[in-house]
Amino acid sequence: MRRIITTLILLVLAITLAGCECADREERIAEAKTRQGLDNSGAEAAPLSVGAQLYRDKTCNTCHGDNGVKPLLPNYPVLAHQGEEYVLKQLREIKSGDSHNGQTAAMKPIIENVTEEEIIILAKFIATELGADKQVGTGIVDPESPGAILFKKRTCWSCHGKDGATPILKKYPRIAGNTKEYALQQMTDIKNGDRANGMDVLGMKGIMHLVNEEEIAHLAEYISTLTRPFIEPSVEETTK
Repeated sequence: MRRIITTLILLVLAITLAGCECADREERIAEAKTRQGLDNSGAEAAPLSVGAQLYRDKTCNTCHGDNGVKPLLPNYPVLAHQGEEYVLKQLREIKSGDSHNGQTAAMKPIIENVTEEEIIILAKFIATELGADKQVGTGIVDPESPGAILFKKRTCWSCHGKDGATPILKKYPRIAGNTKEYALQQMTDIKNGDRANGMDVLGMKGIMHLVNEEEIAHLAEYISTLTRPFIEPSVEETTK
């Protein structure tokens, strides 16, 4: 009887392993087809736009994700649905060295090989194509949370919009949907002076002096719950 039970256990294990190998094999085949420009049915995949191809060629997807929604590390920025002018400003300042806090040191050698023309293409792609069908931000917003109350009390809304996604100036970031880790780091760096790229950031430093560490944590949590809607390309952009 013991031999029969042992045989049955071994048989179940063999079947399970065979299934895993099959699933792994199918996954590898799908990946190979993608690399060859084919979808899983074997049909030719739709060609990438110039911006999408550049996003891959410059390895932006390695750290920020294929759709710009889930970065490799939580303290990297969520790029999808970010404003074009803000992205332009950040890329240029990372390349010039004016922006050097947080993880920008890792990006500096990559951006060195990106031309001004490519920076413009990338900024437009990030704003109008990247992660078009994806949600940015958890969407689980509590208007009575400490972070929501502080967002009003510390006048964050006056520059970034009541929803965190409609800044008063296009060069200001759409902060809604950033990870709490990234938002926490940026606010802390601005308060400490580690991030000081541009007069707008220096202006925010005065506000951050009124916010303590506990409040920064509450604000970061709240910002991560706000959703950042997709920026629909204008008619002028689609006809170019």
